[in-house]
Amino acid sequence: MASSSSLLAHPAAGGTALAERETIRALLLERRPDLERRLLVGPSGAVLIPLAAGRCIEIGRMRRRGTARWVVVTPTADGARLREPSDLDAVARAALGALQEAEARR
Repeated sequence: MASSSSLLAHPAAGGTALAERETIRALLLERRPDLERRLLVGPSGAVLIPLAAGRCIEIGRMRRRGTARWVVVTPTADGARLREPSDLDAVARAALGALQEAEARR
């Protein structure tokens, strides 16, 4: 998974963000092996889970409250929902929960 991005590639991250992203990816695949061919990396280095109609769930780092945090952004009918899970396991759970909701709506 190559990255060309901002907070993931920032020298202050010291490679930690890339390792964390791979941990999140592994957690997603551990729980949903069928995502192996669906997971993508966006231009910012975020992990993307494509949905119908060209939308996606985005898992990335965002500067919030003065620090870079992992967030899960999910599309909604009127925009997007931002979730700020507390740890990497919670990030994976939030993304998979959003995916399950999206799949149930199909």
